[in-house]
Amino acid sequence: MAVETDVGTHLCEGETFSSLAAIEADVAKGTFTDCPKCGAHVTKEKLRRHLNTVHGEGGKKTPPPTAVAGPTVKFPWKAMAALAIVGVLVFATGFYVLGRIPSGGGPTPNTLPVAVLETSLGTMRIELDTINAPRTAANFIALVRAGFYDGLTFHRVVADFVVQGGDPNGDGTGGSGTTVTWEDTGLRNTLHTIAMARSQSPDSATSQFFLNLKDNTNLDTPPAYVVFGRVIGGHEVVTSIGSVPTDANDKPLSSVTMTRVYMES
Repeated sequence: MAVETDVGTHLCEGETFSSLAAIEADVAKGTFTDCPKCGAHVTKEKLRRHLNTVHGEGGKKTPPPTAVAGPTVKFPWKAMAALAIVGVLVFATGFYVLGRIPSGGGPTPNTLPVAVLETSLGTMRIELDTINAPRTAANFIALVRAGFYDGLTFHRVVADFVVQGGDPNGDGTGGSGTTVTWEDTGLRNTLHTIAMARSQSPDSATSQFFLNLKDNTNLDTPPAYVVFGRVIGGHEVVTSIGSVPTDANDKPLSSVTMTRVYMES
C-alpha cells in the first residue's frame, strides 16, 4: 500500500521519521492528523509536543513585533493662514501710511494759500499760485493782509468777459501806489481764474484785478495779463456778479462790495 510520508514537515527536536511499517500501522489505526498551524502530518500522540516545540508554548506563536504608532502631529494650517493675512494687512497699512508722509516728516502742508472774498453777493475762495506767480501772488497777499481791499467794489462788470475790482477810486484810475514787475507764469486766462489788470505797460499792474467769466485766450497774447490764481469755492458768486445790470461804462447800477477780504491761513 502506498503511504504518504511527511516529507517537508518540521521535525521536533528528538523526532525521527517512523518506519514504513509503523506508519502503515498508524494510518490503519487512523492515528495521523494535520497540525492546525502548519498542516504537518503528525500522529495524534505527537501533536501536542509538535505544537509546543515548533509553534511555541501552549501552541501559540509569538506575534511579530509591531511598531508603536506615535502621536499624530497636524500642521497648523489655519493658524498659519491667519498669521499670513495679518502680515499682509500690516504691510499694506504701513506702505499706505509711509506713502502719505513727506520726506521731511509730518503732514503734507498746503503750499498754496487761499484768500477769502466776502462780498455783498456771497463769499468766494481763491487759491493763489505762489509757485508759478510768486511776485504777483505775493503782492496780492500783502494787500489782503493790510486790509487794502476791505470795502472796495467791483467797479467794472462786462458780461461774458470779466468782473474787475480793487480800485480805491472806484472808477479804474486808482491803485495801491506800488507796481508789480511783469512775470511769465505760464498760466492761462481761463474760466474763473484771477489776473492782474494793467495799462498797456506790462509792469503797470498795482492793486486792480479781474476774474475771468470765460476762457479769454486773447488775454494770453504776449505780454499776457498775469494770472496768479483760481476760484476754488463760490463759483456761483462770480457768476452772480457777472450778471448784474450795468450802465454804459460797465459800472454796476447797484454796488457790489467786497465787505471783507482775508487770508485763510
